[in-house]
Amino acid sequence: MGHSLENLKPLLRCPVCQKKYDPGKVVLLSEDDRKTVLHIACESCGISSLVFVSLGKMGAASFGLLTDLSREEVRKFYGSEPVSTDDTLSAHRFLKGFHGGARDCFPEKH
Repeated sequence: MGHSLENLKPLLRCPVCQKKYDPGKVVLLSEDDRKTVLHIACESCGISSLVFVSLGKMGAASFGLLTDLSREEVRKFYGSEPVSTDDTLSAHRFLKGFHGGARDCFPEKH
């Protein structure tokens, strides 16, 4: 959208508690002439959101999606390759023959 976060400030409210966000806590994930994607964590209620702001013929529109991703996780995963059909089938085959609990699937990090 080519807009600074300052221009988006009026749109940046928590969808749950309606508190205004601190612009310093907003993570800009992507931006172009027509859209901006942000990750915002509310310091008041603890809810995190992915916010999509688009510029159309009728003006700006925003859409928020609640997420459990932290700032670090969303930076790591946003824009990465999606899970493929082959990935899903591999996981299914593994789990079909697996005998154990969830902890056995994921070794502890030391």
